[in-house]
Amino acid sequence: MADKKVKKKSKGNGDFIKRLMEDESLSENIIVRELLEEMELLREELGKFKKSENEHMDRIKRIQADYENYRKRTLKEHIELIKRANKDLIEKLLPVIDSFNSAIDMAVSSGNEDNEFFKGLKMIHDKLIEILEKEGLKVINPVGEEFDPHICEAAVTEASDDVDDHHVISVLRKGYMLNDFVIRPAVVKVCVK
Repeated sequence: MADKKVKKKSKGNGDFIKRLMEDESLSENIIVRELLEEMELLREELGKFKKSENEHMDRIKRIQADYENYRKRTLKEHIELIKRANKDLIEKLLPVIDSFNSAIDMAVSSGNEDNEFFKGLKMIHDKLIEILEKEGLKVINPVGEEFDPHICEAAVTEASDDVDDHHVISVLRKGYMLNDFVIRPAVVKVCVK
């Protein structure tokens, strides 16, 4: 009889262990399932964070691009403002340059080129022109060239055998360009045959 009890006990222990193992495997399955669900939730949350991060990065890039465009536009406007101020100042100086040119032409025509006053006047004129040329001023001198209405105004026409038709014979008033833009056209005498 003792043998029967032992057998029953061992049989009962086997069922218990078997059930315990089934319970553990059930628990593991539940834990694994819960972990998988948790991982899925974390993936979804990570996806939301990545989407949010991408949106923020796009916004940062747009802000950086806007700032760069603003900086370039401001710099360009500043340069244009300086150019406009230079142009206005140089246009105001053109009558002074004309007066210098007239005084120099008179001194040369009257033979006073050796006069110290003339030499001083010529030095001041040359220095002023040198400074303005550094700022982009160029004299328009179309003598001998075909008449170009974009840079010249024809004040007088004259027939001449020495110059081709529609070519400039002489300059009556100098014209000027500032950085390749005409600020005052040259007034010229044009040959018409």
